[in-house]
Amino acid sequence: MTFLRQFWDILEGRRRLLALSVLCGLAFAGANLLPPLMIAKVIEWITEGGGSPDELALLSASLLGVYLLRGATRYGYGRFSHQAAYGTLHELMIRVYRHVQGLPHRFFSGERTGNLISRSINDIEAVEDFIAHGVPETILALVIPVAMATILLTIDTELALITLIPIPLAGLLIFRFVRRVRVMWRQVRSALSELIARVHDNFAGIRVIKAFVQEDVAAHHVERHSAAFRDASIQANSVSLLPAGIVEAAGGIGIVLIVWAGGSAALAARIEVAELFIFIIYLGHIYQPFLQLASINDVLQKAAVSTDRVFQLLAVETDIVDAANARAPEDPDWVVEFRDITFAYDEADGPVLRDVSFVIPAGHVVAIVGHTGAGKTTVSHLLPRYYDPQQGSVRISGHDIRRLPLDWVRGHLASVDQDVFLFHGTVGDNIRFGRPDAIDHDLRAAASAANADEFIEQLPAGYDTLIGERGVRLSGGQKQRLAIARAILRDAPILILDEATSAVDTHTELLIQEALTRLMAQRTTLVIAHRLSTVRHADCIVVLEQGRVVETGSHDELLAGDGPYRRMIGAQELLTEVGG
Repeated sequence: MTFLRQFWDILEGRRRLLALSVLCGLAFAGANLLPPLMIAKVIEWITEGGGSPDELALLSASLLGVYLLRGATRYGYGRFSHQAAYGTLHELMIRVYRHVQGLPHRFFSGERTGNLISRSINDIEAVEDFIAHGVPETILALVIPVAMATILLTIDTELALITLIPIPLAGLLIFRFVRRVRVMWRQVRSALSELIARVHDNFAGIRVIKAFVQEDVAAHHVERHSAAFRDASIQANSVSLLPAGIVEAAGGIGIVLIVWAGGSAALAARIEVAELFIFIIYLGHIYQPFLQLASINDVLQKAAVSTDRVFQLLAVETDIVDAANARAPEDPDWVVEFRDITFAYDEADGPVLRDVSFVIPAGHVVAIVGHTGAGKTTVSHLLPRYYDPQQGSVRISGHDIRRLPLDWVRGHLASVDQDVFLFHGTVGDNIRFGRPDAIDHDLRAAASAANADEFIEQLPAGYDTLIGERGVRLSGGQKQRLAIARAILRDAPILILDEATSAVDTHTELLIQEALTRLMAQRTTLVIAHRLSTVRHADCIVVLEQGRVVETGSHDELLAGDGPYRRMIGAQELLTEVGG
């Protein structure tokens, strides 16, 4: 019943099309009953006399009309079911994508991308296949045998009961196998998800695989997952195909019974030859839909498992949502405050940040520094509400961001992340992602401010050059500058620069620092960097150790003291001397 409820929900907006498909299918089933009855009439005229050329002509014309009706209704139920299927495929894919896109970062940290792709595409395709083929074929497989069996019972009840004996026996056997198949197909879909996830990981990390000469190891992992998918599929199919074999055998037994019992009745003159003809023809049609139904069972089980997997994904809820009374401030001053923040990604692992408090005045630059694992990047994740703290609050213009509309908060932020992500598309597309409605002049100005215009003009097609997936055709420094240009074009009042210059050479870093200094003059900026040379001119530096604020002050103030910041500066200078 769960599958039926889920399936009914999926068909919202497409139920009328599916109803038209079912109606065409019923008309096709009705038209399927008539030809044997009409041909039997001709046999009756031949064996027992009667009929005339005019009656034969009328019957032939009627038979032609029936076959034309069969063709039209067959086309109709196929077309309407496919329209419903492809419409559902599109809407369900968008529904799942929008839902997954809105889930919090915590969800994605625990899921493999390949697994999400499988559930968002492959599982939905299995549902589409069932709507397009399974539903109409199931209707026909149920209606045609019932209608034909009813007619046979009216012709000769005893003979009909004898010839239909194999049907309930076959049904009992099939039911035993069907209960096992769904579990097996769930294992198949899970194995396919793991295979897709592994292939996706390997292709995403192809450079690392080649750099460490691990092609054989990577291929072995794919082979292992592929073998698991193959074995699960073979095992599921070995059971799924049994119903088809059972129905085929039952149909043969039914034919043998009609030849034996029906032939004996005809020889004894208890039934007419025309009636025996109807029994033989109908019996073939009765078992054929059951054979199709047995094959459809495979599609049904895949669809049932896939539908369940899709709804499990849709059932995942986000905890990063707008408050019921969320409202944007009327005159924001763009002051950012972290007030008594304690945060843990997983409470079992303990807090990453503990009682962190600091203020970024409007138009000022605050830099967060600390050793690896101190919690610097986590701070940058809390400002755009990728996560909510367990204690304390992040505030913009004095308002807890949990009380502000989420789109408003993120709409007034621009960021350059530590791990630059560029989309497969042109240079211009990736810069314009920061502000899709930007005109070309603004786009080029942003690229110039990020010192990216020079290398862009040298590309084969300039701003129209395709950069490949994740910007694979660009160097690290070029990707970094495009990300900065994207943030500049965004023109947001609050900036987050996480390792913003970590992937560029010294010369380019100086040029970018000049551009960022001009950009940050009127903006509230949070800078996170390991290289302390990039934050010397910050208005305030916040030093983190093990998730706690241990020092705050300007570069000169902290350097004059004898705290962690001075020791980090000394350590980096020593490394620079050794490296030199």
